[in-house]
Amino acid sequence: MSLIQDTIDDLASIHDGDAWHGPSLKEILAGVTAAQAAARPLPNAHTIWELVLHIVAWDDVFRTRLEGRPMNAPEEGDFPPVADASEAAWQKTLARVDETHRRLIDTIDRVTDEQATVPGKDYTVAYLLRSLARHQVYHAGQIMLLKKAA
Repeated sequence: MSLIQDTIDDLASIHDGDAWHGPSLKEILAGVTAAQAAARPLPNAHTIWELVLHIVAWDDVFRTRLEGRPMNAPEEGDFPPVADASEAAWQKTLARVDETHRRLIDTIDRVTDEQATVPGKDYTVAYLLRSLARHQVYHAGQIMLLKKAA
């Protein structure tokens, strides 16, 4: 199996499948209310909502880089603030996670073996692809701990 297909399979299971590390991100977020997502049960830690927005923002950056356009950081910031903590806004955020994930997978599926380096960066596409799963699992674990603490 190729690195590209491995990455797609890993990200699919981490997001909404049978993840090797435990519950998928979608399973972790299931049943989380806007109030729980906005809560800060650990002082000086990010909220669930902030972590979800961080995942979305960086998935967009990774996708943009894989499309061949240099991008250093998310336009909305590393951990975008929650402007509206309503249940409707939370549901919109959850839908955005799924849409951003789908767009990232679609982009990865179009990556070719000829794409050696990431535009504007000094690392390879292979490094970026391997790092995507690590980023997702790391933050999924944080979200799970915050969910338990809430």
